[in-house]
Amino acid sequence: MSYACFQFGLVCTQKFWRSTSKSVFFAGRLAGAVVFGQLSDRFGRRPLFFVGVAMLGVAGGVAAAAPNMLLFLPMYFMQGAAHTGAFLVSFTLSTELVGPKYRVIAGFVIQSFYSVGFMTLAGIAYFIRNWRYLEVAITAPAVLFVIYWWFLPESVRWLLSHNKDEEAKRVLQKVAHSNGRSLPPDIIKGLQEDPAMKGTRQYTIIDCLRTCKMARLSLNVWFNWLVNALVYYGLSLNTENLAGSPYLNFCIAGAVEIPAYLICILLLNRVGRRIPLIVTMYLGGLACILSGLIPKTTSTMETLTVALAMLGKFGITASYGIIYLAAAEVFPTVIRNIGMGVSSMSARIGGILAPLLLETASIAPVLPMMLFGGLSMLAATLAFLLPETAGRPLPQLLEDVDHGHSW
Repeated sequence: MSYACFQFGLVCTQKFWRSTSKSVFFAGRLAGAVVFGQLSDRFGRRPLFFVGVAMLGVAGGVAAAAPNMLLFLPMYFMQGAAHTGAFLVSFTLSTELVGPKYRVIAGFVIQSFYSVGFMTLAGIAYFIRNWRYLEVAITAPAVLFVIYWWFLPESVRWLLSHNKDEEAKRVLQKVAHSNGRSLPPDIIKGLQEDPAMKGTRQYTIIDCLRTCKMARLSLNVWFNWLVNALVYYGLSLNTENLAGSPYLNFCIAGAVEIPAYLICILLLNRVGRRIPLIVTMYLGGLACILSGLIPKTTSTMETLTVALAMLGKFGITASYGIIYLAAAEVFPTVIRNIGMGVSSMSARIGGILAPLLLETASIAPVLPMMLFGGLSMLAATLAFLLPETAGRPLPQLLEDVDHGHSW
């Protein structure tokens, strides 16, 4: 972003435009979460995935050729929207295409590839220092997703919810054939008996807040999403302010995510959701606070500061992954999409705030890390009020939450 500001002749206001452009990107992610979430529920997961990928490629290409900020910022906004849209739709599609036994693994495998992309970006940026060429290099691979058109199926759950039974049956037959099994004749009827497929009532966000218990759960989950996203992106963006090579720091910040996800996969079905969420958020928060407090007077102290920042990234990455799963299990089936949609919006607000909180370093250098740490520990404390959902039936209706039928 520094090079872009320089080429656009904004040297004197570079710091302002750097933070503004990052917030514009995350504002795009907020818009993408809202728009793609609604449209994918209406038109399907598959077509919206391709729309997101196409938008990402086009916006990236135009941004690379932008002569000024007036064109660059709208394209950056579109990239943010497309990025979130494609990711959320693919995440939803993958978890809807596998059985309940494999949803934890499927979700964390997708997020692990996100981390691989994180590390790869650092390597590409190291060798391609011209921001325009870098923009092209990281968006051009979107073209490769064209091959998905011939083998990416639609979500069976979405097809059934829109009365496309024959299409759903064809998808399931392909799945059964690839696993060397035959499709049970009554499988469609069994899936249609899911409470989420019944009824004609239209639920809204108001239903997430309709009762005291549901409101407490919803607000707690949404706050956790906001804090996790704020700290996650804040630590990611802050790598350039740490001692040492910004490219190496960025790569390490991506590398620590993979063991965080692996630990989640190994522990969540054994220990549960709530305790790992609390522990990892406390770990991330404490590491952030210590990283901010340690004086950077020697190279050893600077290295320790970087190590603690990476430990904070490890903890917050794990908790961010856990809250994804925990939120999906807290909301009843009839409002799960709405609850998760607002959760995603909360996370995007956190992303918008992250670059702004980093600017508080101009007031006091320790302030950003102290804020990240304090917010993490506050969210961890509130997580004690969340129910444990591992190994228990998911709530189907609002009444299940109020009467404690699931927890």
